[in-house]
Amino acid sequence: MQAEAASLLGQMLFAFSCVDVNLGLCLAWLDNGAKLETLSNSIEGQSIHTKLETLSTRVAERLPAGSKRRVAYERWIERVHAARVQRNQMVHGRWGVEAHRHKIVNVIGLPSGAQQCFEYSLAELAAFNKELCALERELARLRTHWPL
Repeated sequence: MQAEAASLLGQMLFAFSCVDVNLGLCLAWLDNGAKLETLSNSIEGQSIHTKLETLSTRVAERLPAGSKRRVAYERWIERVHAARVQRNQMVHGRWGVEAHRHKIVNVIGLPSGAQQCFEYSLAELAAFNKELCALERELARLRTHWPL
């Protein structure tokens, strides 16, 4: 169970980094890459949170309020923010296995302080990875159909 959880968590890191890199490319290629070098340099090293805020600003500037295009981007941004929060919890916590309950446990915080405990089944970890892959595909679809 521990080996399977470790494999799923490793896959999550790969999937999340794909979302992050593709978000960066989306921002670098604004206006068909007219400012590719300048934007690439400004995006380099930004957190995914900052990239999402930048995308949100650009979407608000370029797409009419309430339009199908804008709503689609806004929903995608919300989903990535939620995934980002969950990924941060996973990366910054410590892991254990509750074998008798078939749960993988992620604990954030020191034992002497306030702790948060998140429990996952292997299926839940796999589902999170599928969500990350879906987010990557959705961004590609948005960029193809409604480039910024």
